[in-house]
Amino acid sequence: MVDYDVFDNQTVYYKSSENMSEIKDNSIDVIVSSPPYNRNKLYSDDRGGIYNDKKPQEEYFRFLTTVWRECYRVLNPRGVFFLNIGDAAPDQGISENVAQLAVKTGFHRLQTIIWIKSFLGKGHFTPSGGSRRLNNLWESIFVLVKDRKKYHINPKAIGIPYADKSNIGRYANEDLRDAGNVWLVPYSKTTGATIKKGHEAPFPVELPYKCIKLAEGETVLDPFVGIGSTLAASRLLKKKGFGYEKFPRKELIKKRILEGSFKETPSILLPHLELAINILSRYSSIIEYSQLHDEEFFKFSHKEKIQLNILKDTLNQLNLRIPFLEEYFLQWDHNREKLKSKKRIEVLTKFLDESK
Repeated sequence: MVDYDVFDNQTVYYKSSENMSEIKDNSIDVIVSSPPYNRNKLYSDDRGGIYNDKKPQEEYFRFLTTVWRECYRVLNPRGVFFLNIGDAAPDQGISENVAQLAVKTGFHRLQTIIWIKSFLGKGHFTPSGGSRRLNNLWESIFVLVKDRKKYHINPKAIGIPYADKSNIGRYANEDLRDAGNVWLVPYSKTTGATIKKGHEAPFPVELPYKCIKLAEGETVLDPFVGIGSTLAASRLLKKKGFGYEKFPRKELIKKRILEGSFKETPSILLPHLELAINILSRYSSIIEYSQLHDEEFFKFSHKEKIQLNILKDTLNQLNLRIPFLEEYFLQWDHNREKLKSKKRIEVLTKFLDESK
């Protein structure tokens, strides 16, 4: 009899996903998973068993091919498979090979999402570059589908508001736009122990959460559960989830699924981050706090107001607190109609002209 647990509406089978006979054909709407990277990492389970994730490449590829065939069998024709894997320094291109294995089993490759794991000091990456290579700050999420004509995604399910509100009605009837395929999702630092308790680098709950929302399915599968991030996201979204883990840490999986959470915030476009940082640095150097109270100083064009809104929203999403800017935005919101004076301080004029 197969050993398994059910945590709310999430079922975890403690066996290899090479045989997922517990799952019916065409019954899964969304697959989100990150397979073993085959990087000589050690995993341990509750029984003291140790799995060395360093197979000969042919054996590793045969193993994944078997799992991908099972994934293809259980995925609904309308479903989507999000495959996350990164490249190791000695195995550059391994992620592409793993994606191609899935294609050979019948999947169609739709596109690639770039997952940025670290930005502005937030997040984590392994600082292994030294003087011989650059550190990896991102990983691929390959978006695969079973049927090109029947699959379904809803980009606006994880969309963001328009910076320029005049685009409402021009490109859409609502204040929501596609956030694109570059995702900034920082993840927590790992412990550094030789044998990890469950997984070498568990991805953040927000990552599968975004994938599941994008695909809008009702049933979720992770053939490599790890510590349970995908099923934690599935539970948060009230979906029915299934997962497989041959080397489980059961209490960690239970804890992750039942307690896994994050603060959902809108996505931030990287061009907006760049613009916000540029504006912030310039404003910080040229505007005195006392000047913010003088309504005669400010008169903004439509484009300038859009830039300031981007700055305000980005600072809020990054939880950055700049007291003089908070005071400025408060004044601006309360005195919008009064800020139409013809006066402009020379230094501010120069800054705004350069920003156009």
